Amino acid sequence: MKDEGLRAGSPEWEIGQLLSALRRNARYLSAIGLHTQGMTVAQSEQLFRDALADPGNARQQALRGTYDPAYLNYTLGKLMILQLRNDWMAANPKASLRDFHDAFLSYSGPVPLVRKLMLGNDSPPL
Repeated sequence: MKDEGLRAGSPEWEIGQLLSALRRNARYLSAIGLHTQGMTVAQSEQLFRDALADPGNARQQALRGTYDPAYLNYTLGKLMILQLRNDWMAANPKASLRDFHDAFLSYSGPVPLVRKLMLGNDSPPL
């Protein structure tokens, strides 16, 4: 909706969007760091503090990362859908964003499966 101009010119809304994205990105990095890179809870907590979380929320998010590695899924899904959108729009140059969204929402299932359905079985994996 933002790409189509929703609340264009509203700095409060833009800052809110950026802050939410920053926190989701911190979850993404924290989940990967805690479960595959040897990140400590203290390092994760600092990551959330760097992402402008208050101390209590930073601690809670860091601890959540120890038992909920899937909390990175929101950002991972967003990245996968944006890549699918870019690839689909390149393959359909006369299509609009609405055309993409209508096509995407006509399917149900994991994004990699929807990607194959929308682009064909020979599309490169994500």
